[in-house]
Amino acid sequence: MFGMPSLRIGKILGIPVEVNASWLAIFVLVAASLSFDYFPGQFGWSAGLSLLVGVFTALLFFLSVVAHEMSHSVVARAGGIRINRVTLFLFGGVAEMAEEPHGPGKEFLMAVAGPGMSLVLAAAFFLTYTAARAVGASAVLWGPTQYLAMINLAVAVFNLLPGFPLDGGRVLRAILWKATGDLLKATLWASRVGQLIGYGMVATSVFGVLSYGASFIWFGLVGWFLAVLADTSYRQQLAKARMGAVRVGDIMTPSPVVVPGDLSLEELAHGYFLGGLHSRYPVVSDGRVVGLISLAGAKAVPRELWSQRTAEDAAEKNLQLLIVGADESADSVLERLVADEPGALLVVSEGRVSGIVTRSDVLARLRSDGQFG
Repeated sequence: MFGMPSLRIGKILGIPVEVNASWLAIFVLVAASLSFDYFPGQFGWSAGLSLLVGVFTALLFFLSVVAHEMSHSVVARAGGIRINRVTLFLFGGVAEMAEEPHGPGKEFLMAVAGPGMSLVLAAAFFLTYTAARAVGASAVLWGPTQYLAMINLAVAVFNLLPGFPLDGGRVLRAILWKATGDLLKATLWASRVGQLIGYGMVATSVFGVLSYGASFIWFGLVGWFLAVLADTSYRQQLAKARMGAVRVGDIMTPSPVVVPGDLSLEELAHGYFLGGLHSRYPVVSDGRVVGLISLAGAKAVPRELWSQRTAEDAAEKNLQLLIVGADESADSVLERLVADEPGALLVVSEGRVSGIVTRSDVLARLRSDGQFG
């Protein structure tokens, strides 16, 4: 995301949670705003106390974002959809699904789960704030809960705006999908609403900056990001629709070069990767496929061990992940060829490799169909 790396910080309910490097920017911005503006201005606290409470409140806010995304994830997983990860990034968070919901009802339930959690959190923080004020507790205790109630309510309201790919846009898409029976048409209309909202935010930001100062810039950046993401989301759905009519066998490279499983990584590097045409190869043992070796996989082994380790040792050997059928629709390849997975899938017949399909094969087909100019 944004071409920046992400750090996996753990798993929640078996779902990996990652923090993108871009998240640091918004975390610092929120923590600084709370520490040097909001809390000192509201309560007159010292710099040290404001900083301590500001950083703590910022952490609770981003835990709220995680809870929002985990709600999407849990409902999606209950509907049979695998969640690759939840990632915190510059503009909040995203739950990355391995596939789209299989029907408008599942889409609707998954979409409302996140804002629903934010509303629950807003209510919980507001009740805590009210109770703390009622018993005369220090503002150090109820100040953060007051802010967290407001910000979670704002997150819920913003995400319910009816522009795809916001949660409200997914709700709109589910309704249109149910009404028309056409997912692509529903995505187009919901995405256009998302672009309209996004560019409306940009226009409002320009007016705000000219009239009131630079504090409106962030509002415009969020609007621009929403507009771009809305257009990208529709293009992705269009690509999937076009690839749904294409067989994997139509886009694969037949009879690919294979690597013997007992070949040392030293020999593999010099004989295949250096000056070779490919960055990954099927690995075979006794004529049968056992995995896929990539340049990244070889590099993961210390250089001094290359003469001792074999291609099979360093290969990705999860055949359930690697193998795809020649008669499967190519849109399933789009879902599986994600950035942190093998980068290629193997077409296997009776245990032997008959073809390989990569991102380049998919992109070449999309270009030939005019999807990318």
